[in-house]
Amino acid sequence: MIPKVQLSELDYLQLCDVVLLGLIAKGIDNRPELVRVSGIAQRQVYRRLLVLTGASQYVAGKGLSRELDALVVSRPHPHQQGKQLAVTELGLAVLQEIENSVRVR
Repeated sequence: MIPKVQLSELDYLQLCDVVLLGLIAKGIDNRPELVRVSGIAQRQVYRRLLVLTGASQYVAGKGLSRELDALVVSRPHPHQQGKQLAVTELGLAVLQEIENSVRVR
């Protein structure tokens, strides 16, 4: 079972979503690099990015269209082939909320 973080105004985020969001916030701005750095399987990274961009969610192996606010946006990458990823203001707020709610002992 994959741990989930419940946020007040959002549905549930999986732990890997939080990891990917944090890596994008730290400057990892493309999908292949996210796969390499995160150690998460390519297929899962690509599916979870769909959730983070607000496009859709995978449930029981099926893609469901959703109308969520995007935590991550993508655009054509200016320096290489593919898309460049960036965290939105809402994404930064979510990371801050998670950081504030996690207590390290």
